[in-house]
Amino acid sequence: MRKTSFKSFAPVALYSAILTLSWAQPALAIDYGIYDARALAMGGTTLAVGNTAQGQYYNPALLAFHIGDEDKTRDGRTYFPTMVVQATDTVDSAINAVDDELDTKLSNSVNAYNALRTAASAGAVATSAQDLRKVLDDIANKDVTVNGFFGLSVSEPSDHEGGAFYLGARVIGAGTSKITESDLSLLDEYITAMNQLAGGANPLTVAAQHPKLVNADGTLKDPTATLSSSADVSALAISEWGMAMGKEFTFWGQAVSLGVTPKLMRVDAYRDDANFNTSTAASVDDTLNQFSDTKSTHIALNADVGAAAIIAEHYRVGIAVKDAIAKDFTTHQEADPVTGVARPDLVVKLRPRSRMGLGYVTENFSIGLDYDLQESTPIANEAPNQDLTLGAEYTLFDSLALRVGYRQDRTGFHANATSGGLGFRWMRFVMDIGYSQSADMKAGGLQMGWTF
Repeated sequence: MRKTSFKSFAPVALYSAILTLSWAQPALAIDYGIYDARALAMGGTTLAVGNTAQGQYYNPALLAFHIGDEDKTRDGRTYFPTMVVQATDTVDSAINAVDDELDTKLSNSVNAYNALRTAASAGAVATSAQDLRKVLDDIANKDVTVNGFFGLSVSEPSDHEGGAFYLGARVIGAGTSKITESDLSLLDEYITAMNQLAGGANPLTVAAQHPKLVNADGTLKDPTATLSSSADVSALAISEWGMAMGKEFTFWGQAVSLGVTPKLMRVDAYRDDANFNTSTAASVDDTLNQFSDTKSTHIALNADVGAAAIIAEHYRVGIAVKDAIAKDFTTHQEADPVTGVARPDLVVKLRPRSRMGLGYVTENFSIGLDYDLQESTPIANEAPNQDLTLGAEYTLFDSLALRVGYRQDRTGFHANATSGGLGFRWMRFVMDIGYSQSADMKAGGLQMGWTF
């Protein structure tokens, strides 16, 4: 396993967030996905209550939910940009660790104490160890997760049929940390011992009580050189070009819309191991380069498929499958730089995700319920999820839409989220904003566009 400092690990875990705008790359189980601000504001509820401007992302059958010639109704939409970013609160802890250089501060405070052994310098070591201990607690055995989408779309519904295309990039990534009890105990011991010294305790007595902390020459050991915690870091950067089509058919007297979105995908897959030990630390840039070296690029064809129906005028039902063809992407790891032992290639998985939805839709009010039909498949070792979502929208004066939503993970691994947002239309200009928050996640979305 490569040796990396804690300071180096955090940017690796955040690699996708930092470099999303430059087409770079880390892990979240691949959920069904939220690709626009309206869906984010409504908790991700789209399978039945989505509109014709959203069908290409969630359920292509929705493109047929339109009556009238588009040239007359002007219900076509062009959206650019469309942006949604979701991140767990552990990202803040990792960013703070990088910005504050906590491991470097602890090492420097140890060196300062060894140069001048005073109560003040002992207190500085205790404070630095406490800061690092808190961050390890914040991310201990949790996923540091970022999930973002940036895209352009054009949709053109017609009479009981419609089409759309989109260009988009989705980056899904994080690091799953494995913080060991021995590391936490070691830092606790440093905190206890150094607080004793800061309080005026006899150094010889403290050294006798904590022999693991002292070198043979009586100097204090640097704890950051012996940490054993590790992380599994993986990522998918998915660039897509999709062409969606939906059309209404009649079966046994019931109108049913069917849709398909064939798409060309470029998938950049990354997966690597890292640990917090600084004994042979690489620089932050070296660590990012080593993570980037695991990249494998794959060009693949895939498709989303869906069906939907309107029952008794206002009631809707929908079902869809995203990425219907399962894919495995192999990533390459370099040999361990310390032992020289070859490390096996790692696999990042992309699996189909199916979802169904129910909705009630009138001219000014919509409410819907969506449910993932199975747990998501982790792309590495992170926790899966299975969402149950509820969303509602009320439109005022045909120009202002008020939206709220709620999302519950049925696996119990992720906290429930609430959301809200607005949609605004002025002449041909349209804009949507959305925000979502849970106990461990925050998300924001924005899209702007025009009608034609």
